[in-house]
Amino acid sequence: MLRSLGAVLLFALLAGTPAYAQHRAQFVVQVTVPARVTLAATEQPTRLALTEEDIARGYKDVSARYVVDQNSDRGWLLRLSPRTGLTQHVEVRGLSATLVLQAETVEVYQPQASEPQSLALDYRFVLAADAQPGSYQLPVQLSAAPL
Repeated sequence: MLRSLGAVLLFALLAGTPAYAQHRAQFVVQVTVPARVTLAATEQPTRLALTEEDIARGYKDVSARYVVDQNSDRGWLLRLSPRTGLTQHVEVRGLSATLVLQAETVEVYQPQASEPQSLALDYRFVLAADAQPGSYQLPVQLSAAPL
């Protein structure tokens, strides 16, 4: 009888309780994705070539195309910075209104978009009175900043 009682007890121990312990833990993961914006020129001259005809006319028209990709849900700023000396001012078309850049940087708010955007700008570089024919750096510089 003692032997059968030991067998029953051993069987109950093996069948009724698992041989491992189980632990549970919970934790929270938080990720912060910094806002970013990229502005890439797809069609823009690297230099501005001025001819005698451009000087006589008093201006040079140039078109440029860009692709903008951003992840900010608040939008971004387009910064247009003129380079002084070659032009009296720069007219920029292709935004909500024509901008006239003189000596200061201008920032234009652009709303958030879920897909990359195409940006087409037309520049009219109104030349300074002492401008000479030649090859020059583009008289405007673009950059973008997330909000």
